[in-house]
Amino acid sequence: MLFKNAFEQNSALHYVYEHLQLVSNLGRKHLLDMPFCTSAQELEAEFDLLSKAIGLRRDDQFRSKLMSIRNHLHQINDIRPTLSALADGAVMDDIQLFEIKKTAILTRKIAEALEVCSNDICPLENMDAVVALLDPEHTGIPHFYVYSLYDHELAQWRERIDNAQSVAEAEECRFQAQKVEDRVRTRLSQELQPHVKAITGNLDQLAHLDLLLAKAQLAIEWNACRPTLSDHTDLHQLYNPEVAAVLEEKGRHFQPIDIRFGCETVLITGANMAGKSVLLKTVSLAQHLCQFGFYVPAELACMSIVDEIYSSIGDRQSEISGLSSFAVEILTIDKIIQAGRTGKRVLALVDELARTTNPEEGKRIVSNYLNLAAQLGITSLVTTHYSGINANCRRLRVKGLQLKGNTPVTVHNIGDYIDYSLVETDADEVPMEAFSIARLLGVDGDLINN
Repeated sequence: MLFKNAFEQNSALHYVYEHLQLVSNLGRKHLLDMPFCTSAQELEAEFDLLSKAIGLRRDDQFRSKLMSIRNHLHQINDIRPTLSALADGAVMDDIQLFEIKKTAILTRKIAEALEVCSNDICPLENMDAVVALLDPEHTGIPHFYVYSLYDHELAQWRERIDNAQSVAEAEECRFQAQKVEDRVRTRLSQELQPHVKAITGNLDQLAHLDLLLAKAQLAIEWNACRPTLSDHTDLHQLYNPEVAAVLEEKGRHFQPIDIRFGCETVLITGANMAGKSVLLKTVSLAQHLCQFGFYVPAELACMSIVDEIYSSIGDRQSEISGLSSFAVEILTIDKIIQAGRTGKRVLALVDELARTTNPEEGKRIVSNYLNLAAQLGITSLVTTHYSGINANCRRLRVKGLQLKGNTPVTVHNIGDYIDYSLVETDADEVPMEAFSIARLLGVDGDLINN
């Protein structure tokens, strides 16, 4: 799975993408094509680099250098198609030679700035030979022209063009000069071929650098923490930046979440408006961020690595596929089970399983899924409204409605009276708060009392 494919599983990743301050197309492409990482060693290496990037971002003495680096990154284009053609033996035209020269000059400037800040966050191959080849006049300006310095014969023909006594003579001299220019381009292309690997490698490093600096800024803004990789998941004060921003616009505050689970099935109950769906989406976001090499928006994040994340939250996919909500949901459940049968490490997040079928069938589906997931070793968080679930699993309950004081409850402030904390429970019954909430909101008394 690539980052761009993960949007389908968790729409909050769109919010992450939109708020990353990437300055280059290289960085954007690098992020979108970034694979979901299942290697602890690779993730730790990425977190080490991100930690260094955060340190640079926070150090005021490097602010001007980082601004310079980001400005140079903004000017660099993805010239890998040009480099691929060069590697295949193509002769570069003036525009392509200009692109290579510009890239080499900007890369050298970035390397010089990085030497002041940090020498190991982005190792770059030396571009002096490439710059010297394409900038024989040593101007340091990212502009290319087949300079007369490249060939003595070219200089002579150009001089004869300037001194031509007739149009015909000038045209003949220009024709001869162009033949020499073509010969120079061929020679330059041949001399550049050995540098293709180094330039391509530098582009990869610069794309990663752009992403690292953007990740670092996001981690600082969100007060995110470095995940600790473990055999279980333990999240303290986890929050959802997108939901928090929406609530903040309304003058409200997102209540952070504490949740801990291992390789187990967990049934989560709670009344409507108790935030169960947001909980699952936020856990999903944390897992995705961790395995794409981001810091996690939490005070503490202990994370276990998984091979696959499956989410059944909402029925948007039913609208896209044309299937019923239940059909999409049950097919997702089947995918989870089949993945579990292969021995993959799976994190399954299932919201209100079988909510669109009749309650008797729904309860049996939920019970059977929880028992089967436990047998297959699938880590699964399942929310439900159903009481009477017959499954041997861990159970959590959202505290829910907590009335306090004499402030009137309205549709605008009822969220302030809901405690989204999770507590362990052995109870088989789910909280029943629908009538209480309806009364508090002033719904017609006949509908409630009857």
